[in-house]
Amino acid sequence: MDFEKTTTQGKSLAESQANVAEFYQYLSRVMVAVEQRMIEQSFTAIGDSTVFLDASAALERGSRWLPRYLTRAYVKGKKPTRAMGYCIHLGPYTEPTSLSFLEKSNLVLPFVSLACLQNMLPGPLEVEPRQIWDRLWDSGWWATYEDHVSGPLRSYTTTREVSGFQATITGALLNFIPFEPIGTALDRIVGPLLLLHENANDLLQRSPYLMKKE
Repeated sequence: MDFEKTTTQGKSLAESQANVAEFYQYLSRVMVAVEQRMIEQSFTAIGDSTVFLDASAALERGSRWLPRYLTRAYVKGKKPTRAMGYCIHLGPYTEPTSLSFLEKSNLVLPFVSLACLQNMLPGPLEVEPRQIWDRLWDSGWWATYEDHVSGPLRSYTTTREVSGFQATITGALLNFIPFEPIGTALDRIVGPLLLLHENANDLLQRSPYLMKKE
């Protein structure tokens, strides 16, 4: 056994693990900062503090041990009819359809998708959080509704058969730069979110953070 080589590989693996842990700690700090800012703006998060559901603890599914995305949804008021939120896409995505849309959109991971779900029936507090998360995950880039989306903000409608609720949805994409200052990452996400919630589409399209996808 080449002891020196084995030791070097072990150190490299330990360093990689430390880097992964540091990255997720950074993401946690970003999402906590976003949460605090949204609370200051009178928004309430949907569900508990869970931010991903796609990881696995199964012995034979090692490729799914780490989350591939992180997402959070919000509402405002006691009887909301709209929800909005964001999804940080980390990957890797391996499903052929997802890979196809990534390639078609010229997207490089990581990135952020935003969405505002308006005129929801049932309302956002009457459906499973996962149903809302699914639309935060795919709005703006992945679309089983591809024939029905239009414009750089990717507006479309969804039905109860597709999503478990009906709504008009507007999605957008943001660049995400790992390890940029927390304040910058906070502004990058919260500013466009608030504009999206207020239907301030003209201002949103002038945001320096919005991906100008056609």
